[in-house]
Amino acid sequence: MWQSRHKALPLLWTGIVCLLQAPASWGQSCCGPPLLSLSGTERGVSPGTALTLTLAYRFMRFAHTVNGTTTIPDPLGRTGFSHLWRVEAEVTPFPQWAFLLSLPFVAKGRTLRVDTLTATDNAAGIGDVFFLLKRDISPAAWQSSWNIALGAGIKAPTGAFNRERNGVRLPRDLQPGTGTWEALGWAFLGFFPSESEFTLASSLLFRSPLQADELGYRNGIEFQALLSGTWITCPLPFLLPHGALRLRMTTADKLNGIPFSATGGYWLDALPALTLLAPPFALQLQGTIPLLRHTRGPQLVHSWGIAADISWSPLP
Repeated sequence: MWQSRHKALPLLWTGIVCLLQAPASWGQSCCGPPLLSLSGTERGVSPGTALTLTLAYRFMRFAHTVNGTTTIPDPLGRTGFSHLWRVEAEVTPFPQWAFLLSLPFVAKGRTLRVDTLTATDNAAGIGDVFFLLKRDISPAAWQSSWNIALGAGIKAPTGAFNRERNGVRLPRDLQPGTGTWEALGWAFLGFFPSESEFTLASSLLFRSPLQADELGYRNGIEFQALLSGTWITCPLPFLLPHGALRLRMTTADKLNGIPFSATGGYWLDALPALTLLAPPFALQLQGTIPLLRHTRGPQLVHSWGIAADISWSPLP
């Protein structure tokens, strides 16, 4: 009898996982951090840099559930995490053109607790690769202090989106990929006054799915706006303190054309950072501090995050 119960445990576990995940098994645009994570989108076209290689890491912790702007107890006791490693290459073959390629590797996990039942799901793998073509359109008279650029690109479905556990497909927000092609739009405005102690920059990023996935699910449209400032005359040698505000907005995901619950909203984060210059290398450390979270329905959101990236560019 014990053996029959023992054999039934995997089936029982699968049923528990399905039950616990049912209200949260779909959401893709629901959990705060951007689906796009490209450090190269935060800078314009640099005509003096022919090649930039970047290795980046980001960690996000999810420990709060928000409904609208109100933090509520999570009915499923959910917590989660996300690790992202990213390899990027940006090539500037001509002074006004740059091509950015970003390949991510992601590892995600989530724990759900109801009474004495606990279920933990994890997934890891290559994510969706990004391509972005940039074009500097700065007027000639402004090139000494202004940098204006536009860009367009594509996100390809290179990451797995059908990972399973005990025969049950994992939630969409745990999958390494999305399973859909998506179009990207980008804009950048930088102000670099010659005699100022600070530089200012702003970037806009737009992502729109081109189709639904094989199950009829379509991610929401995403918009990001970043405003950043850098203290370039810091008395500490080779150090550049800087910070940014990032506003991210997403529309609701759709299932067979019908808006899906508990997806979409807007988030405002502070991104304090410090860059250490050691030419030809640059090391950046960054934190993520949520300032405002407004969700459409109850959603598990990020509580804090840290990031680090190291870049290399050949010396002129």
